[in-house]
Amino acid sequence: MIALMVGSAFTVGSFAATNSSGPVSVTGPSSVAINSTFNYSVSVQHIFSNYSIAMILSGYNLTGASPISPEYRTDIRAGPTILNVTAPSVATTLYLFFQVVGNMPDGARYTYNVTSKVLVKQFTVLKTSIKNPSQFSLSSINVTFNVDGKYAGSKIVNISANSTQNVSYEWVSGVLPAGIYTVNVYVSNSLVKLQNGNIYTFQIQSGNPFVIYIYIGIIAFFGIIIAVLIIASYYARKRRPKWKK
Repeated sequence: MIALMVGSAFTVGSFAATNSSGPVSVTGPSSVAINSTFNYSVSVQHIFSNYSIAMILSGYNLTGASPISPEYRTDIRAGPTILNVTAPSVATTLYLFFQVVGNMPDGARYTYNVTSKVLVKQFTVLKTSIKNPSQFSLSSINVTFNVDGKYAGSKIVNISANSTQNVSYEWVSGVLPAGIYTVNVYVSNSLVKLQNGNIYTFQIQSGNPFVIYIYIGIIAFFGIIIAVLIIASYYARKRRPKWKK
């Protein structure tokens, strides 16, 4: 079963973007689901004695987004810095501004600014059910969803012995045009079964793909009525007797 819905999601878009300025690079998703929680990593080359990082969110509508206030990290030296972000609860474009201020041992300071754009989109929930009929617990099972032959996303799950488990994935689809979409589900372990074998195909429908035919039918119906009335009126006038004085 597949449902089309908008709500909380914790899976983000799979497309990652990296932007750089000098020794600073930031990496994170370029598209995410509304209300999803995601992160950006900030990497700084080891040329500073210490440095500070500031992150500011901006956009047209930040309803439900966080952090709203600027977030600061100071005196960070080892490894990339992970900054967590919650996407707005509406579809919009989110701009993330990063500023890194590095301090050299001689007291010199350098400032680097990096901006990333993130598209916040509606998502479609893809669901399936998997079964493990074996006597062993299985881990790191990759459940992959393809929509109309194109990769939509995947989820890593663990499943206990002799059990069935529901798997859902929040596909960052945006607003789907009206139509019927075919979804294929694959699993990476042959011991794990889907409802109809190892490749499970089903369909979702967004909107009413036949609405245009409904409109055409309505227009044709009224057109026929008008034509009948015109013809009937014509013959009624033609058959009307002519009175002479």
